[in-house]
Amino acid sequence: MAFERRFAVTLPFGACAGVAFPATAPVEAAWPGALHPDERAFARALPDARRASWIGGRAALRAALETAGLAVNDPILATARGAPRLPAGLTASISHKADLAVAIAAPAGTPPVTLGIDLEQLRVLRADISTRVLTEAERAALPPPGLARDAEVLRLFGAKEAIYKALEPWLQRYIGFQEVEVTPHPDGELTARLALPAGAARFVIELHDLGDLPGPSLVLTAASARLRDPP
Repeated sequence: MAFERRFAVTLPFGACAGVAFPATAPVEAAWPGALHPDERAFARALPDARRASWIGGRAALRAALETAGLAVNDPILATARGAPRLPAGLTASISHKADLAVAIAAPAGTPPVTLGIDLEQLRVLRADISTRVLTEAERAALPPPGLARDAEVLRLFGAKEAIYKALEPWLQRYIGFQEVEVTPHPDGELTARLALPAGAARFVIELHDLGDLPGPSLVLTAASARLRDPP
């Protein structure tokens, strides 16, 4: 299987795209043509196990930028914390799971907004991770044990991961699972409440659940973050 664009959609706060990638590292002739030469050089140095997913992530990001009407001619490598390193004025995030990479991109705007995205594979959980990744209130609202409960745990986990990525450029630190609480609503919407330490900046978080857009066994969530009281 070659790298193949699966979808491209525009959300209220950014453009999102998905690119399928092969299970094993393909020969360089099969790599996406949109890759910058410096990105190709970086990919060559990666272990085989990481190369296809990394290339897929960059291809998805280039597709998201194109969908948003944005052009980046420079290489998009990574920050010290692993996020895509973009020119000033742009914000983006990447995630991948199984054989699919996804990305979201947008102008940072004024006041600035940052983005996060997460892709999770729905599956039977061998261990109950809810006590580690969910708050007490989130656990109390879960369905009874079974497939529906596992799916909801992964959905909330994915939403938190997207929020963490959106907040990371602001906070520059690990964000604990108890610092974010996600509430599902009957209409399918998700809202988030932050419990950051006293004195921390206050943020407005917006979540968008793309459901199973990438596939029936995958769940995709995007988040944006902006200061509640910008200077």
